Amino acid sequence: MKLFRPIWMVALFSCFLLVCSCIRQPEQKRIVTVTIQPQKYFAEKIAGDRFDINCIVPNGSNPEAYDPSPSHLVRVGKSVAYLKIGYIGFEVAWLDKLAKNNPEMKIYDTSEGVSLLTGTHECHEEPNALHMENIDPHIWSSPKRARIIVKNMYDAFVDIDSDGKEYYTRNYEKLVEEINRIDTLLTHKLAPHKGEMFAIYHPSLSYLAHDYGLRQLSVELNGKGPSAFYMKRAVDIARENNVHIVFIQKEFNIKQALTFAEELKGTVVQIDPLNYEWGEELIHIADAFD
Repeated sequence: MKLFRPIWMVALFSCFLLVCSCIRQPEQKRIVTVTIQPQKYFAEKIAGDRFDINCIVPNGSNPEAYDPSPSHLVRVGKSVAYLKIGYIGFEVAWLDKLAKNNPEMKIYDTSEGVSLLTGTHECHEEPNALHMENIDPHIWSSPKRARIIVKNMYDAFVDIDSDGKEYYTRNYEKLVEEINRIDTLLTHKLAPHKGEMFAIYHPSLSYLAHDYGLRQLSVELNGKGPSAFYMKRAVDIARENNVHIVFIQKEFNIKQALTFAEELKGTVVQIDPLNYEWGEELIHIADAFD
């Protein structure tokens, strides 16, 4: 009897392996790639569990000068679509290369239809004189522009996967309601500060400033740290306009912002416009004015 026990066990184990091999493995989700974390937030809200959203630029990195990791490049190579934000440095430098690496990947421009700003010190709109190098890419910083971004994303998901249209429509409508609530909240919080100027190291709040009646003064000049001459001029402008808030993004060195704020006897507020929690970050920025 002892001689047959191992044979019986081997037979049972073989049956177990056969059953396991017949069990259908769960289908892997298709991948859609985006550039920045706020896009990932929007895309995941719309796509739900039907797609795996791959975000290229991680938290705390500068998308103007980011080089993707090998793992990100592999996932882009497997993506069915790329939802670009528009004119950000990473996309200008890399998107053509990524498209050549994966010619089957559809590319959607989620900035389509967004009224773009040029100039970053005090915002002004020049729709008839847009040059790529002058376009401010930070369109997600205003809920009024974010509504257009998410509509473009919704259209993209429906185009990629028309079978999920009803699902995407429900999710999209919920997201628009959320954006509308944040828009209303920002309007209420910022209305008493209409016309006020704030300083910021890297001018990433141009659209927020434009849409809610604020004025933005950049400490950085043309993407570079300020010269002594420019710093003095910026301090003079800030004093003339009673600037008391100096924003600094977490991916930048805080020292120059502190120096600038000391000249004004102002307050440095660290912000993260690239935060995945897009709405919470905008509320945090608006709260700084109170």
